[in-house]
Amino acid sequence: MPDQPEVTTNDNLDVELCGLTGHDWRPHEYTRFNRPHTSWRCVWCHAVACGDYAEADPCWLPYHHREPHRSRNGEQWPIGGNRREHA
Repeated sequence: MPDQPEVTTNDNLDVELCGLTGHDWRPHEYTRFNRPHTSWRCVWCHAVACGDYAEADPCWLPYHHREPHRSRNGEQWPIGGNRREHA
């Protein structure tokens, strides 16, 4: 898609529509606050994932999602809440 921003959030309609078929998350390096940063970004709609790139099993929903956080392993936790501790 031409003229697409480098990264987008769940507030973008293209992100919602892309999510209907499934995002294709890949590492993406960019500048954030004048520092290098890496995030998971969908190659199709440019949504940035909620979870941190360095986290072992991050939240794979687009940033600014409204439902509870969800990892690829199926773990869920509330927005604004804490993820359960792993033993």
